[in-house]
Amino acid sequence: MGGIKHAVYVRLLGGLGNQLFQYAMGRALADARQVELVLDPRFILRKGCISGLAIDEFAIRARYLTDTEAAHFKEPIWKLSRALRRQINPWLGYYHETVHSFDTAALAQSLEVMLSGFWQSERYFSNYGHQLRTDLVLKSRMPSAAVKLATQMASSPSVAMHVRRGDYLTDPKALVKHGVTSAHYYQTALQLMIKKLGNFDLYVFSDDPDWVRANIQHPKIIFVSDFGFSAEQDLWLISACQHQIIANSSFSWWGAYLNDYDSKIIVAPQPWFDAKHMAQQDIIPADWNTLAKS
Repeated sequence: MGGIKHAVYVRLLGGLGNQLFQYAMGRALADARQVELVLDPRFILRKGCISGLAIDEFAIRARYLTDTEAAHFKEPIWKLSRALRRQINPWLGYYHETVHSFDTAALAQSLEVMLSGFWQSERYFSNYGHQLRTDLVLKSRMPSAAVKLATQMASSPSVAMHVRRGDYLTDPKALVKHGVTSAHYYQTALQLMIKKLGNFDLYVFSDDPDWVRANIQHPKIIFVSDFGFSAEQDLWLISACQHQIIANSSFSWWGAYLNDYDSKIIVAPQPWFDAKHMAQQDIIPADWNTLAKS
């Protein structure tokens, strides 16, 4: 196989949240098969995706593609096989996700095939949640301001609210596919949290804090976005809160998932996607609360 090893090969695509799904799916499969996990970062490095190769900030158990392996998994072939994925799959070393739901066929591919997709379902790694939480810790020390915030979050009832608007509004394709979570969704989610928790501190993570200030009221709001932390540091802080109100974003999905507070309450928007053709039955775990997105 010309330098190709018996390993699980996974292509990285998209921002930090997507990279975490791809890592988690590959890591669970590699552990089940007792082989190493090899990640292909070329798309991220070439496209300069939203958060860059942010998964590299975590203590992951994986290595990146060698030059020999990259020569085997050729980029033009990836593009061609992706275009043909609904007719021929796998093809010339690549297997592509074709539906946005749990795909059992992906788990049955040979060890010499590169898995290319988003794999946005806990079902891929439900038996490896504890190990993933051990893996997905940051390698670098957190800033003192972030450590102070995390201490506050742990010491009294705390809710993280993630509001993503930015590219979901400015990119027409993203808007049609994802849509945006409304003020009504967040207001209703807050009322649910008040009913269940009583008083709590609200920690806001958003790319549009002015919109939040204009639309969300709460007795004590801390705008974590104002601190200017990195994406991976924000995600760590979301997970440090006891409870989460998330956007239809894989980024805040992981902030909620990595929260290890025993009695956590998570609220997620439904539908996850606005696009009717996008399957979404496997994205939100069964024990999370859902509220209408609009």
